[in-house]
Amino acid sequence: MTVGELVSANVVDLRVWDTSGEQGPSGVYLLGMPGTALPFVVTRAWKVGTGTVSEEIHFYGPTGRLVHRWGPAIRRMLGSMDLTVETDTIADARFDETGTYVVSFVIDHEIVGEIEVPVLVQLGSTKLPKAIEGVEAGGRRKLIPSWFVYRNGKILVLSQREPGPEDQTVPGIPGASELVVVTRRKGRETAASEFHAASRVLQGPEWEEAAKLLVDKRKSRVGAPSEWLARWRGSCDIAELTPVLPG
Repeated sequence: MTVGELVSANVVDLRVWDTSGEQGPSGVYLLGMPGTALPFVVTRAWKVGTGTVSEEIHFYGPTGRLVHRWGPAIRRMLGSMDLTVETDTIADARFDETGTYVVSFVIDHEIVGEIEVPVLVQLGSTKLPKAIEGVEAGGRRKLIPSWFVYRNGKILVLSQREPGPEDQTVPGIPGASELVVVTRRKGRETAASEFHAASRVLQGPEWEEAAKLLVDKRKSRVGAPSEWLARWRGSCDIAELTPVLPG
């Protein structure tokens, strides 16, 4: 005899949830792989006997391995003749596999129901905001103005390893796999917005190519481009940021 019945359940990206609610298509999106998922909503409707239970949600990857576990959380069930609807937003899940996951819904250590949910890497947008004002490392509010260039829908940012007057030192570069980019529209009505971006530090030929683009955009540069490039090679990292924009 089971503890109850899972009548319905869904796992929906928060952006989809905001427009379509529980009827939105299932899906979890990553900034990179492995990586932290963009916030998503887990909704479920239970028919479980009246009383207090322990609830968990398990995410099993395509290889059958338990990749993420939510809970346990104590819930008060309304009874087997009524629906108990629970909705939670998960913002700290990290996945190291993509593909179709089996999501198990557990009451008092018993799997009561399961659904399949795709976990995908979110593709970057080819259109970006026109002004970038700062970059911050995941979760830590430390903003600075950042100098950058666009290339093929991605943002190239130069970060000086040791703080100094020549160039900015961007928090999270290197080291963070995900950053938050804050944009500001200048003019009479100033507005700010932000979006997530996957961060990748460039090496070798990619670094050289990006450095040439950056030095060409350096309007305040004093001296030949070759002089700046030579200094940057020993003192600066260049990160390629892939924006993840609502769409």
